[in-house]
Amino acid sequence: MGESRSRHRRRHRARSVALSALAAVVVLVAATGGVALWRTETYDDNIERIVGALPSNRASAEADPGENWLLVGSDLRGDATVGKWRSGESGSDVIILLHMPEDSERAFAVSFPRDAWVEVPGHGNAKINDAYRQGGPRLLVRTVEELSGVAIDHFAALDFHGFERMVDALGGVTLDLPHAIHDPTNGWHWPAGENHMDGEEALRFVRERKGLSGSDIDRVERQQVFLNAMAEKAAESDLASDPQRLDRLLTAASESMAVDDQADAATLRAAALRLLDTGPERMTFATLAVTEPAWIDGRNVLRLDESVNDGLFEALEEDRLQAYIDKHGLANDAERLG
Repeated sequence: MGESRSRHRRRHRARSVALSALAAVVVLVAATGGVALWRTETYDDNIERIVGALPSNRASAEADPGENWLLVGSDLRGDATVGKWRSGESGSDVIILLHMPEDSERAFAVSFPRDAWVEVPGHGNAKINDAYRQGGPRLLVRTVEELSGVAIDHFAALDFHGFERMVDALGGVTLDLPHAIHDPTNGWHWPAGENHMDGEEALRFVRERKGLSGSDIDRVERQQVFLNAMAEKAAESDLASDPQRLDRLLTAASESMAVDDQADAATLRAAALRLLDTGPERMTFATLAVTEPAWIDGRNVLRLDESVNDGLFEALEEDRLQAYIDKHGLANDAERLG
């Protein structure tokens, strides 16, 4: 009985909302869409294009009538001139499938825990993060397509240095925590109630996991709570009347972004405007269901609940994703944090 309850709690944590730094960028750009047209070409020139990010062999995935973006928050920080991915060095702290159904005002963001144990094409079983670390965007896209059966239309990545700069450009973000969070590993503490964070502290908050009971899943919850607050501040701030602050925000975002070479300025703007029309009230965030943590080859991994997730991807292709998420309780549990 105790083991059953423990497993249920772990699955419940996995069913929380997740929003990556890159998804926040898209939301931020959408929130300010139409007010920075005078700098559109400059921002677009700042964005790195990744040649060959999308695999040529798409036999494992079926195209659906909507649009699917694979979004990655990369933990490679430093000189942006060397690119957003280097073999063996670039990890993916956050992986999200952003689905925008055709002829619908809804949008869905499905998070893949970085410790999820999956089949990586040509490499056997490994953490899904290893696909990005070893093979970059192309291998990660192939892994997600073979796992889900969903065809990825575009890829985008954000280096976390850009996330830090974006928070600072907003003047920091105030987060209202339902209860105190303490990380005994590093001695970091955030009391219950309002906590104002600058970019450096925000990055610490969303990335730290060593002191958390649920490790990767608990960190996903931190990311969701903070980044939703970040997007709300951008939407509520009168950025249109402060062109210098708006320019700092969009410069930080664009200089830290990379997209597939098929995503031109028109593609990015169309996605941003689509999300602007969607609005936060019609955007649903969910995380793939997991069964329980496991130790494999000396590594702590998360096993995915294939029966639940296979149904989720099928529901995505058949345009009934919201009903499926509601039925299986995969959506937000924002009150649990830390």
